[in-house]
Amino acid sequence: MMDRKQLELENWRAALTADIQSSDVGLSTRALLRLTYDDPDRIRVEAVLLGCLSPEADAQIRALAVTCMGHLARIHRAVSANIVRRLQELLDDPELGGRAEDALDDIAAFSGEDLNPDRHDV
Repeated sequence: MMDRKQLELENWRAALTADIQSSDVGLSTRALLRLTYDDPDRIRVEAVLLGCLSPEADAQIRALAVTCMGHLARIHRAVSANIVRRLQELLDDPELGGRAEDALDDIAAFSGEDLNPDRHDV
C-alpha cells in the first residue's frame, strides 16, 4: 500500500508523462524538464528520456531529451551505462550529434568518468 506522498508522486509522474506525450511541444518540453529536474528516481527519468529518442518523436523533444541526459549527470552525479551507450550512438547523428557530445562532456565532468570512446590506454 502506498503512503500519501508516494501516491502524490505517482500522480505527478503520470500527469507529466501525459504532458510529455502531448502533441503540444511547449507543454511536452516543460514537462520533460520538470521531470528531469524534480523526479528523485534517476533510473525512471532515464527510461523516459530514452523513450523520447524514438524516431517518431518530435525533433525538439528528441533534442531536449539528449540535453536532459547531461542534466541528470549534474543533478545525480551519475547516469547508467545505457544512457552513455545511447549518447555515443548519437555522436554521428547530424541533428543530435552535437548535443550528444555536450551531454557526454557533462556526464564526464559531473560523474568523474572518462567517456571518450577513442581513448586507448597503452
